[in-house]
Order: sequence, then C-alpha cells, then structure tokens
Amino acid sequence: MRNDANDEIDDVPSLSVGTREEEEYVAPRRAAAPEVTPHRVAAPVKTASTGPLWALVGALMIAFAGLGWWSFQQINLMEQQLVATQESFARISEEAAGRIKDISGKVVATESSVTSGSEALKLQVKQLEAKLAELSKQQQGSSGQQGDLNKRLEQVSGELKAQQEANAELSKTLKALAAEQTTLAGAQTELKSTVAEQAKLSGQLKDLNTDVQALKKVGNPTQAINDLQDELLVLKSTLDNRPAPKNNTAEFDAFRAQVTRTTSTLQAQIRNLQDQIDAK
Repeated sequence: MRNDANDEIDDVPSLSVGTREEEEYVAPRRAAAPEVTPHRVAAPVKTASTGPLWALVGALMIAFAGLGWWSFQQINLMEQQLVATQESFARISEEAAGRIKDISGKVVATESSVTSGSEALKLQVKQLEAKLAELSKQQQGSSGQQGDLNKRLEQVSGELKAQQEANAELSKTLKALAAEQTTLAGAQTELKSTVAEQAKLSGQLKDLNTDVQALKKVGNPTQAINDLQDELLVLKSTLDNRPAPKNNTAEFDAFRAQVTRTTSTLQAQIRNLQDQIDAK
C-alpha cells in the first residue's frame, strides 16, 4: 500500500529560464559599488510553459483517487472478513458453551453415579464384614465338631481298610472254590467213567463165574480153562494198570480189592478144576 501522507510534492521544477548551474551558483558578495544608471533598455523575461506541471498534478490526482478507491475496497473486504470471523467465532463460542454444558452435566451425573456406587460398595463391604465375622464364629464353634468328625473319619477309614482286606481274602477263597469246583467237575467225569468201567468189569466177572460153573459140568474143559485163565490175567492186568482217580480213591480201592478177591476166587476154582482133571 502507498502512504498518502508521505506522497507530497517535494521537488518542484524551477520556472526560471536559467540553467541549473546558474541557479546553484551564488556570486560572492562584493563591496557596494556606486550605483550606475544603465543607459540601455532591459530585455523582457520569457516565462516557461506550465502544461507538464498540470499534467503531472492531474496524474497524481488520478493516482490518489485510484489509491483511495482501492483502499476503500480493501477496507470493505477486511470489514466483511472481520464480520464473518466474528460470526464464526460467535458460533464456535455457542457450540463450545453447549459442549461445556453437556460435559458439565455428564460430569455431574458421573459424580453422582460414582457417589452412589461408592456408597453401595461401602454397604456391601459392611455386609461382607458382618458375614465374615459370623463365619469366624461358626468356624470357632465347629472346631470341636471337626475334631470329632476327623476321629470318626479315621475310624471309618480303618473299618473300610479291614473290609477291603476281608474282601480280598473272600476273593481268594472264591477263586479257590472255583478251582475246586472245576477239579470236582473233572473228578465227577472220571468217577462216571470209573463207575462205567466197574460195571463192565463186574459184568465180565459174572460172565467168568458163569463160565467156571459151566466148566465144572464139562467132561474135558482144559482148553476152556486155559482161555479163562488168559481172560483173568488180562482183566487183572487191566485193573492193576488203570490209574486211580484223584478223588474218591478209597471207594476205588475197595472196588479193586473186591475185584481182586473175585479174581482170586475164580483162579482157585480154576486150579481145583485143573487138579480134578489131572486126577482123572
């Protein structure tokens, strides 16, 4: 921007006819001489033209007018910007005030909530302290009952251990009984087989006895006697070589003794028959 206050016309061109050197030159002063009246007529002084000066003045006035108009426009623009800035600042101030009010309300609500929450927590802490005191009293009262309960638990534990040992012994006994039952089943099978063999041997002895009685009636029974003796030897060998059953050995021994006696009797009868035959 231009400063109109400083825009002053300081240098104005001289309107005299003389040159600049002549204007700047100053003649030294001399002693006053006696005045002499000239006899010749002075020449008329010719004045310079003032047109350029007025043109310069007009240009300066136009420049001043343009500068004033431009300054006026800038001032109006700045005023408009200032008004817009003030309005924006007022709007921002109103929004900030509203936000501050909202924040203040939230802070107040938060403070009230925190206060009520702290009071509720204090109440809960007091209730918990009361419950803890009550539990402490109950714990002190149940200490004796806990001792009795521990003794009872030890007693029950001992009884349970004894019962477990008895169960183990019973399991062993049951296993032994199962093994004995298996052995007994095998012995019963062998006994049935032995009884069948005994019945078979009894039948054979009866047949031999019948043959002996028939031989007594025969006139020359030598060959038949020899056959009977062979059968008796085979029967006796079979009876002696047969293994005794594991169970009921006494019963089997009695049967064997009976068969042996019967066989001996038959052999004696056969020898008597042989002697009788030889005597004839």
